[in-house]
Amino acid sequence: MVAIKPAKRPVELGLRMGWYIVKNKLLGRKRFPLVTMLEPLEMCNLACIGCGRIREYRGVLDKMMPVDEALAAVHSSGAPIVSIAGGEPTIHPHIDKIIKKLVEEKYFVYCCTNALLLERMLKKIPPSKYFCWVIHMDGMEDKHDESVAREGVFRRAIDGIRMAVSQGYRVCTNTTVFRNSDVEDLRGDVPAR
Repeated sequence: MVAIKPAKRPVELGLRMGWYIVKNKLLGRKRFPLVTMLEPLEMCNLACIGCGRIREYRGVLDKMMPVDEALAAVHSSGAPIVSIAGGEPTIHPHIDKIIKKLVEEKYFVYCCTNALLLERMLKKIPPSKYFCWVIHMDGMEDKHDESVAREGVFRRAIDGIRMAVSQGYRVCTNTTVFRNSDVEDLRGDVPAR
């Protein structure tokens, strides 16, 4: 049985954010971005019950942001944190290049994923204090698999989390709470193997 320990947030992240806020205040800026939300594609490998992307973005599901355009968007924002979402970012054929470049430039990168392609991505993107996987989890096994409309996704996500943690990655989870979500189910323990 392997326990999953809480991911420690790098001290440098807090220091960088603090300095970034102070610097912008000293420059007299009332508003400035804290996080760049980068969505390099809308395509996904799931059809989750609570997601409207399949309908809303039907005309652009096949479009993918080029690497240079993604990096330019992050640079123009100036925020020290980048959250990469979408669709499913790990489908993007160059997501590893985007992430590696941002990490090299010392941005704190959080890549949101359903973990279906995580094992493949662990071979392409090395662990770093500047990088964190954010795994989509909508409750324990029955509820999660129901919400993503596919059996076995919860188990794959849990296996992916364990694999990533064992290889030195920081991992967080992201949970969508629906009107009919069972709060007790959301508090459940992640099963250990």
